[in-house]
Amino acid sequence: AVVSTQSTGETREKFEALARILTHEIKVKKVKINGLSKVKGDIITPYLAPLLSQDNLAKLLDRINKAKIGLEELQAFDAVDVMIERGEERSIGGIQTVNLQVSVSEKSGGRYRMNVSSDARGNDGSFNVEASQHNLFGRLESATLSYTKGTRIADGLSLLLHKPIIGARGKTSDVMLEVGKQNAASRTGGFNTSDLQTNLKCKMRLLGGLATSEIGALWQQILGDGPVSVKVREEFGHHVKCGVRCSYERDGRDDNILPTRGNYTRISTEAAGFLGDAHHLKVDCQVQRVRKLPILGYTGSLTMRAGLLRSKSKSWITDRFFVGGPGSVRGFYEDGISRPVGGTCHWGAGLSLYRGLPFSPYIWGLGPHIRLHHFVNAGNLVSRAGEVFEKCRVSVGSGLIVKVGSVMKMEINYAVPLRFQPGDAVNHGLQFGIGVNFM
Repeated sequence: AVVSTQSTGETREKFEALARILTHEIKVKKVKINGLSKVKGDIITPYLAPLLSQDNLAKLLDRINKAKIGLEELQAFDAVDVMIERGEERSIGGIQTVNLQVSVSEKSGGRYRMNVSSDARGNDGSFNVEASQHNLFGRLESATLSYTKGTRIADGLSLLLHKPIIGARGKTSDVMLEVGKQNAASRTGGFNTSDLQTNLKCKMRLLGGLATSEIGALWQQILGDGPVSVKVREEFGHHVKCGVRCSYERDGRDDNILPTRGNYTRISTEAAGFLGDAHHLKVDCQVQRVRKLPILGYTGSLTMRAGLLRSKSKSWITDRFFVGGPGSVRGFYEDGISRPVGGTCHWGAGLSLYRGLPFSPYIWGLGPHIRLHHFVNAGNLVSRAGEVFEKCRVSVGSGLIVKVGSVMKMEINYAVPLRFQPGDAVNHGLQFGIGVNFM
C-alpha cells in the first residue's frame, strides 16, 4: 500500500491543531445552573465547585465528565447536560475566559415499582411492590413503603427513610431508618418467625468498598404449628435483641454472577446484649478469588467462608449458622449439615472450574449464558470451636451454570458426597439451585 505524503502531512497538522486546542489555557469565570426546581442548590454545588478553575481545556473536560457522573449518581435527575460558552473578555495575562451552562431535568417525586428479585446472601427469591416519594424537602430525602412476599419471607411490610449526606466533595454516605414487620418461614427447621424491627443504618465508601454500620432493635417470636423436633420447640417464644452490626464488602470482580477475574471480600460482625435476652458476638466472613486459567478456556474460582458465634447465654436458633445446600456445601440438602438446630462455628471452602460449552455454543442464543461446571466442596458446622476441623464434609460433582440476565444464576449439578456424618441430610444425585451467592 502507498501512503500519500500529502495526506500524512494533513493528518499530522490536524493532530497538532487538536493538541493546541486541548492544551490551550482557559479560565472558567461563571457556572450557571438551569432547570433546578425542588432540588436545593447546595446539593449540587460540591460537584460544580471544582469547575471554577484555571486550566487547559483537556483537564476542564475531564472535570466536567466527573461532575456529570457524580450528579447522575444522585438519581435526582433524568438528564444532566453541560455546555461551554466563550467568555466576553480575557482575564489577566490574556487567558481566555469561558462560562458553563449546566442544564438539569429533575425526576418526578413519586414512583411505583413491582419487581422480582433474589437475595444475594440467602439465595431467596421474592416479589416486591414499592411506593416511594423522593426529594421530600429538596435535599434528596426519600420515603419508601414496600411489601414483600417470597420463598422465605411469607409476607413483610416496611417503611424506609433515606437521606444522602453531601459533603464538600460530593456524597460521602447514606443514612437510613427502617421500620418493618415480617413473617418468615424456615424451609428446613419447621418453625416460623414473626419479627418487628427497627434499624438505623449508615453506608459509606471506604478503601474501595462499602462499609455499613447499623444499630437495631428486634422483637421476635419463634413459633410453629407442625411437627418439629423437641430441640427446635425449646426455642419457641418471644425474644428481644438490641445490637450493633458492622460490615465491609469489596467487590473487584468483572462480573458478580459469572466472573472471569477479580477478588471479592465480605466481613460482618454483630454485638448484641444492650437490652433483651440475646448476648453474643458474631463474626462471619467470605473471600473469593477468581482467575482465568490457561487450560481449555476454564476459569477457576476459590471461595472460603468462616463464622463464629460467642454467646454469654443460650443463643437463638435464628442467630446460629446453617451449612449445606446448593449455595453452600453441595451434595447436601439445604441446611442439611447438623440439622435441625444449627451450630456456632463453621467453615467452608469451594473450588469451582467452569467454561463455555465446547459444542455449538450459540445454539438457540443460550450458549453465551451457559457454562460447564466442576466443583469440590468441603466444610463443617459444629457447636465447639475446637471440633471445627474434625469430621469434615466433602463433596464433588459436575453440572451446568445458567446465567439469568445480570440478576442471578441457576445451577444444575450432579453431586457426590464423599464424606458425611450420621444425621446429615445427604443429597446424592441431581441438585438444583438458584441465587447469587454460591461457594
